[in-house]
Amino acid sequence: MKTNGNDFAFASIRENGLTKREYFAAMAMQALAVNIDRGIRDTAFWAIKYADMLIEELNKNAEDSPR
Repeated sequence: MKTNGNDFAFASIRENGLTKREYFAAMAMQALAVNIDRGIRDTAFWAIKYADMLIEELNKNAEDSPR
C-alpha cells in the first residue's frame, strides 16, 4: 500500500490534524534540532527533505511487497 504524504497522520484526527508529511518532518526536526550549530532555516529545510525521502522510500518498499 502506497503512502500519501498528504493523508492525515492519525485516523482519529481529521480536521486540523497533521498530515503524514508534516508529522514525519516534525519528528525529523526534533532529531535535527539537537545540533545547535545548524540554523533554524537549515533545520526546517532538512526536516522536510527527510520526510519526503521517507515517504519515497516507503512507497518503493510498498511496490516490492506483495499485498
